[in-house]
Amino acid sequence: MKTEKAFVGSRGIDSLPFSQNGTNAQASALKESGIDFFIGYLGVINTGRLQILLDNDIAFMPVTLAAKYDGTVTVAQCKVLGLPLGTTVWLDLEGQAAFNTPVTELISKINVWANAVKFGGYEPGIYVGSPQPLTSEELYALHVVRYWNALSRESDRNNKLAEPSCGWCMWQMNPSVVWKDTGVFVDVNMIGQDFKDRVPTWVINS
Repeated sequence: MKTEKAFVGSRGIDSLPFSQNGTNAQASALKESGIDFFIGYLGVINTGRLQILLDNDIAFMPVTLAAKYDGTVTVAQCKVLGLPLGTTVWLDLEGQAAFNTPVTELISKINVWANAVKFGGYEPGIYVGSPQPLTSEELYALHVVRYWNALSRESDRNNKLAEPSCGWCMWQMNPSVVWKDTGVFVDVNMIGQDFKDRVPTWVINS
């Protein structure tokens, strides 16, 4: 495995069902349908399913399950998968548990996670879903360096639009669907550049 900068306009999916029990036939069908990358859930996807994706020329990035803020565990999970240093690792920020966490406590949890991931040699990013309480300014001040926008309108605790001033480098494009003829239940995502001309870093076969 090796890292590579994602390319603008590439289309990918995140899928808990595939992370749990995806098959080579499904990965082949995903590639045939125009899928360029896959975002798999840490603690769920294993090395076998990761290799199936890479062997079908589908790039890979990992994401935590929601409300998992232990950066040391995140780094360990990445190493179990054999992910090379420099890979973008996404923290899933969404849901009532996140929204109901006191803001200073939530910011601290995210920053401690990001610092651990960065110290471990990976690139910390964050998926900003709904609901979440942080303002635009608070999001941008986090210790993460890449931002992924969920499909929903991202609002803060004051119901104002929340987005980091650097912008997003990945967007969810539509509600969860069974993708084309693949039989895989997915969310579809698109890579772009943020306002600092940054993109995520994914993993491909060497």
